[in-house]
Amino acid sequence: MPIYCDFDMPTADEHILRILGEAPEGLFASDIAERLNRELRPASAYKSVDIANYVKGMSNLITQLPDGRWMLKRLML
Repeated sequence: MPIYCDFDMPTADEHILRILGEAPEGLFASDIAERLNRELRPASAYKSVDIANYVKGMSNLITQLPDGRWMLKRLML
């Protein structure tokens, strides 16, 4: 019998935003993927290319630093 919850599970985008928000500095896509995989332990692991595609789609909230790391725009103030 399936188990139903009253709450929605966070999306990958929400996890990425939280991970970047908790980081003291920008993170490479590989670092984000590693943290996401460690936390979620998904059946098919996230790869750096997957993360890069996610963060590129969130350009209103995230920016890429000159060295390739990603950071929340609000933390750049």
